[in-house]
Amino acid sequence: MTNLSNELGLRRETVEHYLAVCERLYLVRRLQPWRRNHTSRLIKTPKVHLVDSGLTATLTGLAAADWSAQRDRFGHLLESFVVQQIIAQAGWTDADLRFWHYRDKDQVEVDLVITRGAETWGIEVKSAVTATTADGQGLRRLAEQSGAHYRGGVVFYAGESAFTLDDRQNLAMPLSRLWTM
Repeated sequence: MTNLSNELGLRRETVEHYLAVCERLYLVRRLQPWRRNHTSRLIKTPKVHLVDSGLTATLTGLAAADWSAQRDRFGHLLESFVVQQIIAQAGWTDADLRFWHYRDKDQVEVDLVITRGAETWGIEVKSAVTATTADGQGLRRLAEQSGAHYRGGVVFYAGESAFTLDDRQNLAMPLSRLWTM
């Protein structure tokens, strides 16, 4: 908030108010940080996602034709899109699910953490057409933090194959599986 208020030349309180209005209008979603036992290694800043990926693409000057040539610029847009899709689909199945993000002071992160009670799952989103075990680093860190409560994780990526990333707790899945599961 401080960086944004400095960039806009507005007081921090004003930016907070505008962000709250945007949340009430369903233009943005704030994901609070996940923490187990309020451990000090976790960054405690909420992550803000723009809800409408079409509006986001327009505001950032991206078009569908840019997907192949400028894939790196689509990372945040794709992440927000997947987060919105999962939260929307989860609303149809289990009202007890809670949604968070994870990032520790080493900048290891998981884009979406899903909890039900103490049970914990992680979702990572990559715009690359390949996925490797390195893409599961954040999920492994989340598993360490969650202990026995970790139920598994998924790296969604732009490829076509589904496979296990490591110890069978974490999978790599094509983005298209979001709509076929």
